[in-house]
Amino acid sequence: MQFRRFLAAAMLSFCLGTSAMFAATTPRLVMTPPEWRFGWVRQGEKISLAVTVTNDEARPLSVTFVPTCDCLTVDKGTQQVAAAGQATFMLHYDSKDDTGNIRRGFIITTDRADAKQISYMIYGTVRQERALPATGAAAPGTDAAGRLIVSYFYTPGCRSCEEFLSTEIPRLSRTLGRDIVVEKKDLLDPVVFEQLNAAAAARGRALTEVPVLLAGDTLLVGDKEIRARLPEVLAALVAGEPRAAAVPATGPVGLSDKLAILPVFFAGLIDGINPCAFTTLIFLLASLALAGRGRREVLLIGAIFSAAVFLTYFLIGLGFFTALRVANGVPVVSLILRWVLVAVLVVFAGLSVYDYTRIRAGHPTEMLLQLPSAFKKRIHSSIRGGVRTAALAGSSVVMGFLVSIFEFACTGQVYLPTLAYFARSAHRLSALLLLALYNLCFILPLLVVFAGSYFGVSSARITTVFQKHMGKVKLALAVLFVGLAVFTLVG
Repeated sequence: MQFRRFLAAAMLSFCLGTSAMFAATTPRLVMTPPEWRFGWVRQGEKISLAVTVTNDEARPLSVTFVPTCDCLTVDKGTQQVAAAGQATFMLHYDSKDDTGNIRRGFIITTDRADAKQISYMIYGTVRQERALPATGAAAPGTDAAGRLIVSYFYTPGCRSCEEFLSTEIPRLSRTLGRDIVVEKKDLLDPVVFEQLNAAAAARGRALTEVPVLLAGDTLLVGDKEIRARLPEVLAALVAGEPRAAAVPATGPVGLSDKLAILPVFFAGLIDGINPCAFTTLIFLLASLALAGRGRREVLLIGAIFSAAVFLTYFLIGLGFFTALRVANGVPVVSLILRWVLVAVLVVFAGLSVYDYTRIRAGHPTEMLLQLPSAFKKRIHSSIRGGVRTAALAGSSVVMGFLVSIFEFACTGQVYLPTLAYFARSAHRLSALLLLALYNLCFILPLLVVFAGSYFGVSSARITTVFQKHMGKVKLALAVLFVGLAVFTLVG
């Protein structure tokens, strides 16, 4: 009996202690950027960053940034932030007393009595200026020990970039007889990207390609220019005669971008006429005819429907592309994704060939790469309801959105590998254009078929033509999958 009382008292004490421990909660504040990573600065430099604070609480908060050392200051350190509102704090860091890797921070407090402490962290490297030998000053791009210092702006996980760093830099070091120190800069870090933009603007260069390399006062833009001109730029630094970059501010699209356009173009076009998407389009045309829609109505519905499909697929692709780009920034993950993608593409190529044999044998319903029956029923249900609605514009947008979501279970077999391909191959500045190109090609068959319907081509005629060539579409898909696998291996 006494033991039970003791156990009950112990449990009560634990519960009370736990509730007291968790009584204080962290205010829902979102900082943009979430932390300050400034890369590197020379000792004595003063740098600043504007931090936007978003208040996700249901009540206004008084927010204060408290510096934790003399090297940190903040303008207007206390501000009132409305519920669901924002405020901008200008932070400053003075590196005069720091050297090496630094970790500093501000403490963020609010007027909530039960609030936990929040920290805003600052990371970076302060390079100490060393006394130069009496023989003379070091040239820009070199240090007192005679080493060559270059800054390389890239995205970690980029295959050609990693190859350049591991093979070309050591080769140049042996050729010149000098150590080359490469300061690696991650372009996915917003602060680093701002630094690069400022360096390019100061030299009258446009960032048309990445990676970018800064050696002395010379900025080399794009892998092709870096490999072609870096030896002479480094040789000039060794001779103490740094030269400015004598190239035009805007250059041609890199070779990898040109190669990326072709597979993306054909992938979008073939995906737009694959059985998953095309059978849905035929059903839509037949439903419009049964609903008694006139030619102008069909054209209007087609235009709005196609625009909705384009926008939906573009946003889906943008989300997946961003995730894949971040994943490719981790070398190990990038390598795993690369080989998984190749394996998946080879499997899809084999399944497409199998589907081709089923079509040739007169059994198209036995295809493996097609929409599940449940998804087909949902798509047909959405279309039947949409074509009978009086509000044509609204119903067309809804149909385009719903059909895109349900079709993605099948069309994603082409879309996702293509996204993974140009997430690895394309430069970040051209990614949105490639994404738009894919989706324009994807809706091109929609526009052609709706235009044909407007000029009197029946859905029965379109169905006959499609069924006649459905096997060829499957073969084209097989070739596409093999091509993407090859591009992934060599890109």
